[in-house]
Amino acid sequence: MRLHITPLSRLLPLLLTVLLLSACSDFLKEEDKDKVIPRTMDQFESMLHQEGFCDVSWFYTSEFMTDDVSENASVITTSKNNYKSMYTWQYDIERTGEGDYADLNNMWGKLYNDVLVANYILERSSDIVDADIMQSRKNSLEAEAHFLRARAYFELINTYAPAYDASTAAATLGVPLREGTGITNRYQRNTVAEVYAQIEQDLADAIALFDQSTEQKSLWHPNKKAALLLLSRMYLYKSEWQKVVDTTTDLIRLCPQGLYAMNRNLTSAVVRGANPEVLHTWGVIAGALVDNEMEGVPSDIPKIYRADGSLSTAAYGVSDELLNMYSEDDVRLMLYFKNAAGIQVTAKWHPQYTTMGSYTYRLAEAYLSRAEANAAMGKTQEALDDMTTLLSKRIDGDCTAMLPAVSDQMAVRRFVLDQRRMELCFEGHRWFDLRRTQSWYQKDIEHVFSYSSSTSGTTGTITESEAYTLPSGSPNYTLELPLAETTVNPNIEVYGKREQIKGIKR
Repeated sequence: MRLHITPLSRLLPLLLTVLLLSACSDFLKEEDKDKVIPRTMDQFESMLHQEGFCDVSWFYTSEFMTDDVSENASVITTSKNNYKSMYTWQYDIERTGEGDYADLNNMWGKLYNDVLVANYILERSSDIVDADIMQSRKNSLEAEAHFLRARAYFELINTYAPAYDASTAAATLGVPLREGTGITNRYQRNTVAEVYAQIEQDLADAIALFDQSTEQKSLWHPNKKAALLLLSRMYLYKSEWQKVVDTTTDLIRLCPQGLYAMNRNLTSAVVRGANPEVLHTWGVIAGALVDNEMEGVPSDIPKIYRADGSLSTAAYGVSDELLNMYSEDDVRLMLYFKNAAGIQVTAKWHPQYTTMGSYTYRLAEAYLSRAEANAAMGKTQEALDDMTTLLSKRIDGDCTAMLPAVSDQMAVRRFVLDQRRMELCFEGHRWFDLRRTQSWYQKDIEHVFSYSSSTSGTTGTITESEAYTLPSGSPNYTLELPLAETTVNPNIEVYGKREQIKGIKR
């Protein structure tokens, strides 16, 4: 279902009908033949969980634009064309390599769908009819809604607006803020500063409400720890270094069991209930992997990377550049990736890595963010202390030899960012990290797209290759609004700065 920002309240009855009938039809009350209005706490909680914390497919596609992904060169061109425009950072990523329309720029609609659900919860939670519902449970519901809205706006602003810059944020176009569910036929973009202020307020409200609740829920639900982690991420993106340190330190104090020793648990999935490092998990992994109908189990290949018509061949996979960053004694190399007929693919969405959700808020990010903030402030020893804590759980041996000199601030900053890439790869971070660090981490990304044909099978002979380069600071780091949205509201301001990137034959 594709939802647009303009007709939110018109689509709300349909959304609730589809969602609730599929998830919890045993306790619904039909108001009329085309709408179902949630009344009870169970219904509100089910709507929020199913719509806000299960369907997250849009996050997978951002990886195509990063330096963590590369093509499988010999796979036939038609199997790679669907994501060619995104992989080569074209002006219009909604067109395939063959010029056909592809629903790739769908993050806008899906994320505003999350905003809609959160707004509905916050607007209508006072209407819950259960006479015996305690305030604690209601506080938890509203806290989760604030968290969901903050997460959605955070993803929106970092996809469809330039990276945060304190000197220009008050004037730079961001994304529209919608706090209700009413109909509007015209809407404008708020500034980047206004959107970040809304994110911060939502997270502050979420944390306060979590503090006022005694509910004990599964890791499929966000909680105070997850809200603190997202808040620290927001401060990191704003380069508010001391706030990053303060927030992550508060979070780490709430997690006395510390980081998970991957190097002592090589045969277990990383994301599981027994891992104290897991703060919150979300996204159903079944939707991320190719279904192996022959064996009745998922194959090893993420669905978006598969070659059409094959259960065993990947059209895209992990770049050699990323793989070569890991040392032989780094256990992440074994736990984070899988071989798919000769090319490595991510295992982050596979049962090898997770028995829970396909995306996870982990305590490791707090150590990485605190280390980056301290390094940026010149506190390099503190930064390296955090990196030693992390790597001692990831390296099967002595990790101190790989650390840069404490006296070289830039080397420490780069080391931390590289470790962030290695630790959090394929968890939706890399594209945003590349955007936000361009003031001090300049890097041009090159993607090669090869042309190959075959009369049978999914691989063939390479006839030609083109190299595409995304320069550091390129306006193509910001996506244009989807065509469907600008058609509905032609007066909305567009970014209008993306460039057509041409391939060079090799």
